Amino acid sequence: MNALQERLEALFSIGTEISSTLQLDEVLNRVTAQACRLMEARVASLLLIDAERGTLRPAATHGASDAYLALPDREVDSSLISQVITSGRPLHIPDVRQETRYRVSDVARQEGLCTLVSIPLRTKTTIIGVLNVYTGEPRCFDDDDLRLLTLLASQSAIAIENARLHRDEMETRERLRQSEKLAALGTLSAGLAHELRNPLNTVSLLTYAMGQDLAADSAFAADVKIVQTELARMSLLIEQFLEFARPRPPHFQRERIEEVMEETLLLIGPEARTRGIRVVKDWARQLPAVWADGTQIKQVFLNLLLNAMQAMDHGGTLTVRIAVSGGSLLTAIMDEGTGVSPEVRAKLFEPFFSTRQGGTGLGLSISQRIVESHNGRLRLSSQPGAGTAVIVRLPL
Repeated sequence: MNALQERLEALFSIGTEISSTLQLDEVLNRVTAQACRLMEARVASLLLIDAERGTLRPAATHGASDAYLALPDREVDSSLISQVITSGRPLHIPDVRQETRYRVSDVARQEGLCTLVSIPLRTKTTIIGVLNVYTGEPRCFDDDDLRLLTLLASQSAIAIENARLHRDEMETRERLRQSEKLAALGTLSAGLAHELRNPLNTVSLLTYAMGQDLAADSAFAADVKIVQTELARMSLLIEQFLEFARPRPPHFQRERIEEVMEETLLLIGPEARTRGIRVVKDWARQLPAVWADGTQIKQVFLNLLLNAMQAMDHGGTLTVRIAVSGGSLLTAIMDEGTGVSPEVRAKLFEPFFSTRQGGTGLGLSISQRIVESHNGRLRLSSQPGAGTAVIVRLPL
């Protein structure tokens, strides 16, 4: 048996292993590990296209150090690797340390990287990313090498798409489960809110009358003021319960989402300045209008922007990006906060779950329901220490 036949058999075994799981992270890690093994490479990395951000996102690596793993996302349109995506053909760079278009040659030197081969990850309909293989010494990859890597990339793309479909199916089932829970909690909240509203109004009126009869500088007046503040907070909570239990159907009309966002940013401007947060706006001047309830969408944006600011205790940059993608208008709100763990992220849209002291845990639940009532989708991605991005997708 010659060397090529042995590598083909190894490739068949690798393909079986990669496709034996539907867990996306596991698939990605297996792809990079097996690419290194097949090509006897130093480092392999897998970058996936994030259409919502317009970037190539590092999804998995094998053999890399922390310096390589810390590299930021790459803009699809300006990256050297974008040639692989636009042309659909492999890219071969004999020595990335000497290539002027390779922007992180200093990291390549630190990692001991030399030759790069980048292969498109192609499904039946599109290219979803690239598979990069680096060697530590100069190497000339021949046609057999490129064919093997292309076959591996094709197998990997199919496995990644299957894992994504499985993930989406699980998310859909979870949303259905949450919808059933929301319906039950909504009924409970409505009854509870009505039972509490009347006595709370009575207590509020009495404390107001008491405050009118007291001297402004008395100690008891200060106590009454605290009671009034707490009563106001309880009233707000009850109103949120009622909004959660009996949501108003949206009143659709043609809305310019960038104008809705501008109005919302005006509201949070003073708070952002107080917290030392710089707001960056990134959208084209001419964006298509969408059918939406502007007031409800503004409520969604306000909830998401306030969450983003509260995540940045030490200031930073809050980026708002609006763009057209795949028949939808995407609004991305990205912060530089501490991020959230996968365990917390899985619960963020559950009613009454909050990571903030004094939070009601209804903001994200209400926002998600508003977006879904617009036939849209709200998604959140975050990693501890790497900030959070929330994307609102509305159909055009």
